[in-house]
Amino acid sequence: MRRTRTALRGAAAVITAAGAVAAPAMAGTAHAATGQVPYQCQIFGSVFDYDATVTVTAPASAAAGDAVTVEADFSDLPGVAPLPVNSWTTSGTLTVSGAQSGSVPISAPKRTGPIPAYGELPIGKVSGELTLTGAGEVRIAPAGLTVVAEAGAQATITCTPKSTPGSLATINVTEGGPGASVSPPSVVQGGTVTLTGAGWQPGAVEVVLCDAAGAACEPDDLTAVTASADAAGKLTGSATVAESAAPGARAIVVSQGEASTRVALTVTEKTPPPTGECEGQDADRCGEQQINVTVNGGPLTMSREAGEVDLTPVTLNGTEQSATGSLKRVEVIDARGGTTGWSLTGTLTDFTSSAGTKIPAGNLSWTPACTAAPGASAVTPGSAGPLDTTTAATLCTAPGGTGQVVGGTFSAGAGLDLTVPPVTGAGRYTAVLTLTLS
Repeated sequence: MRRTRTALRGAAAVITAAGAVAAPAMAGTAHAATGQVPYQCQIFGSVFDYDATVTVTAPASAAAGDAVTVEADFSDLPGVAPLPVNSWTTSGTLTVSGAQSGSVPISAPKRTGPIPAYGELPIGKVSGELTLTGAGEVRIAPAGLTVVAEAGAQATITCTPKSTPGSLATINVTEGGPGASVSPPSVVQGGTVTLTGAGWQPGAVEVVLCDAAGAACEPDDLTAVTASADAAGKLTGSATVAESAAPGARAIVVSQGEASTRVALTVTEKTPPPTGECEGQDADRCGEQQINVTVNGGPLTMSREAGEVDLTPVTLNGTEQSATGSLKRVEVIDARGGTTGWSLTGTLTDFTSSAGTKIPAGNLSWTPACTAAPGASAVTPGSAGPLDTTTAATLCTAPGGTGQVVGGTFSAGAGLDLTVPPVTGAGRYTAVLTLTLS
């Protein structure tokens, strides 16, 4: 069984959030600034806030055609995972504006834990490469973020800025010699790559595949080559790596007259098709392949929205009064993969004040509300009615049964209504609601 306790108080609270704070540029060859970026994130059916502190770093200056590294350093993600996180990978984008526009994919190598359940998840530095296409001021700003966590099962956390973040790094791009970039940076034999760049003379360019040092070029290693520069000197093109091209660390050399540049490319070996025949099998069954998968069950867990429940204040006037509010949202995750159902019930202590006066627990009634996330099994809200100090009232149930698998993510809440008698001592009253998942 899992239990959670929530304090209910008879007064309202106001919470304010601070705005972004920028830091000055770093000295030296890098330019960086730090700001607050409010994100809205989602994991399964749950939505939560992530007020990230983000530092974006990029070269203070570079030349058109250069491929530069840009980096974003994120503060820890709030602890929302109900299970220990064993490993996680982070990816996202940075937006580019000013002299050029678009976005830069950023990523970080897999990190390993374990991080305890509900522990903050370190994000840290996430980087990518940007090819500068022309002179001018290029501004870099944070954008979306995705975290894929392994916690017995895979969970994807997607975070989107609540508003458009301001730029946190600026690159002063000057006119430069010709430059080029290749995408993807790794390709299988027979695959196709695209070329981009800047700083070239208008017209055709030559493209060949060479060894990693840019020597021993093999004209036959690239086919279907189309590459040229427009009137602004922007390079576009594509080429297919021949299936006979030698695998390993290679380089694409782009040249135009006496100007040339080298771009690293990794060529991976194409997996040969199977050579076996279907001996002893019917011809119609030769194409059949059996595919197996093992699905491991997880736990039944419960988490709740942070904070206390503040009911609306009342003013005594000689008649019965009503204080209302809403229960903090509770999330239940049933990952057991079985047919056993579950129930979420609650008991409540009496409301007490510092002076020792009380309002009975039975004066608080709730109206349960329960929602199943997409793909989850059915869930049923409990009946509206008063709470009690000893007899548990049902908030939500998920019925089980023979042959019916129960599981998924569920959200539970309730409207609250407290009857305040006309003869009640003035003061601040507190009660504790205990929810039990079984």
